[in-house]
Amino acid sequence: MSHYWNEIIKRLDLTPEGAWMVYLAGVILIPLSLLLKKHLSWKEWYTTFGVVGFLAWLGNIVFFFQLDLLDSGKPSIGSIPDTIMFAIAPACISVIYCNYYISVKSKWIVAIIFTIVALITEYLLVNVGFLKQKGWEIWYSAPFYVIMFFLFLPWHIKFIKDHKY
Repeated sequence: MSHYWNEIIKRLDLTPEGAWMVYLAGVILIPLSLLLKKHLSWKEWYTTFGVVGFLAWLGNIVFFFQLDLLDSGKPSIGSIPDTIMFAIAPACISVIYCNYYISVKSKWIVAIIFTIVALITEYLLVNVGFLKQKGWEIWYSAPFYVIMFFLFLPWHIKFIKDHKY
């Protein structure tokens, strides 16, 4: 029985290099996304969290597995830090972004700040050893962050606010 549980713990890959940064991000982002829910209803929060979590996980599958441009943690194991990094953190960041986006006049400044912070975060994840680049450069991610923060999330929040369900 002990061997069984040891294998499960091993498969969770709780301690890959640089995982501390992913855990720290999760500890900060999850409460912030819940506490800063001032301009989103729970349905809007839930919809944003689910849509972005799905898109981020899909991006992980394409870029990390199909195209093999990056690795995270132990590449052969989908781990707890991977789940935080590829589904929970992007979803939390998007919820936080939508709350700020709705409440400010200079929406493009919020988009620029979030884009820069996303690039810095990716840079730090590479430098602490959690992300390993295999033909990918950090600046390649900039267009994806621009699309997300300047186009997709503004459209998404407008869409879900206009279409009450």
